[in-house]
Amino acid sequence: MITLSEINESNAINKSAKDWAKDNLDYLNKPMRFFGSSLKVEKGADKFDTYIMYLQPADKVAIKTLCTFADKAGCKKPCLISSGQLGMSTGQSAATKRTILMLLRPQSFESAILSEIDKAERKAVKTGLPALFRLNGTSDIDFSNIMKQRPNSLFYDYTKEISRVRKNTLKNYDLTFSGSMFSVQSKAALRKAVSANYRIAMAFNTKGLKDDDLQLRRDLKSFDTTDLRHLDGNVIGTLKRKGSNKQERFLENTKADSFFVTSANVREFNDIIAIGG
Repeated sequence: MITLSEINESNAINKSAKDWAKDNLDYLNKPMRFFGSSLKVEKGADKFDTYIMYLQPADKVAIKTLCTFADKAGCKKPCLISSGQLGMSTGQSAATKRTILMLLRPQSFESAILSEIDKAERKAVKTGLPALFRLNGTSDIDFSNIMKQRPNSLFYDYTKEISRVRKNTLKNYDLTFSGSMFSVQSKAALRKAVSANYRIAMAFNTKGLKDDDLQLRRDLKSFDTTDLRHLDGNVIGTLKRKGSNKQERFLENTKADSFFVTSANVREFNDIIAIGG
């Protein structure tokens, strides 16, 4: 049972998270599921039963950021946590609760995650549909300790930390590098990823509509169809922008320093990925 004194004394969560926790103490102490799903993973449901955990990213709850490259990648504002069902009050509350529980009670959090993984694997035995787990739905954390404890389970993530891709040695963990055109550092990381022939995901500032100013590159693989990245090989894939309107996309297309591939930086992006051709 999390107490008010525990919340007040914590040096892991920020003031706004403490205020939320105190206002929602009963909800905070009720049992909850840590894994969810999304429309995109449901599109691959005939091959895998996919489970995703959504936390509040970066420093929305945590004092020490949960996404160490977020500022350099410029992905705080356009983060998926604010779009679709995740952006609704129920989705926000659930993500905040999970994050607070992880930071205040890390051992209980880990035990709960492992228990849900085991439950999903038992279901997989019954259905014959393999389970697939993504622990970083909206965060960028090293959860290797959990994956090592379940070596027969399959895990995958996207990461903006190129070092995590380079250093990953876990056979049951697949990583896709998430590129950004926002800063000198993020573009340098993208160049390294292209040179190393890593699988790369790039978000384009478009919804794929005919009247959008920017269109997707059709010679690159679409990563919007499913989320089964481990089946793709080392390719560069495109993602449409989520949770935006036409005016927002129009304004973003004037920016060269953007998390997204935009009209203003698409030529530079094309030059960067050409080095791997």
